Amino acid sequence: MSLLSSSMDILTTRLKPFLDISARAPRRSTAKVLSTGSMLREVGLLSGTMVATDTGWCPIERVLADDQIMTFDNGMQTVVQNRAMVIRRKDIPDHKAFSMFVPRGVLGNRTDLNLLPMQEVILESDAAETMFGNAFVLTPAALLEGYQGITRHPIMTDIKLHMLTFKEEQIVQTDGEILVLAQSERCFSPFAETVGADRNVYPRLTQAQVLELVNAEHGH
Repeated sequence: MSLLSSSMDILTTRLKPFLDISARAPRRSTAKVLSTGSMLREVGLLSGTMVATDTGWCPIERVLADDQIMTFDNGMQTVVQNRAMVIRRKDIPDHKAFSMFVPRGVLGNRTDLNLLPMQEVILESDAAETMFGNAFVLTPAALLEGYQGITRHPIMTDIKLHMLTFKEEQIVQTDGEILVLAQSERCFSPFAETVGADRNVYPRLTQAQVLELVNAEHGH
């Protein structure tokens, strides 16, 4: 097993609770039950995504180790690595060949944007503060399908993704004001004991909780 594959297994384990359907799920919802087997499990940002650096906006593929990136909580932080990965379209099963299309402005993005399904993003909501004690909550992009026009977008060609890593897990500002999770370098360690617990303070919502939040925002 490659180091990258091993790290993806760790990330999948961390994200599994998101996809649990609890008894609290609103019965009126007709949302599909999602699982990590129904989508690409890789995380990262697609080539062309703009990230905020100390010198201005920069395509993620041009970010280098030791560059300074703007984070939501901790100001400028130093990139440890920019891990690039190419996924060939021929290697993607058809049922997994999609990204999540986020229309301009929905999550603070200044342009239309495509995210990988398992990429975690910050969702800001007054209802979230009431329900979960924090106006900012984390969720994989896949769980936002149907929210304000977020839809699946077919992957037709090879894709290149980039995973910025930092000394600690960070929330990174991209494409305007959209906030995404970036992993700590520890996540890519071959030694399981070096992968510490996430110290991120934002609630991570399950699929059921995301449905509750969306319904609350719509006044249901």
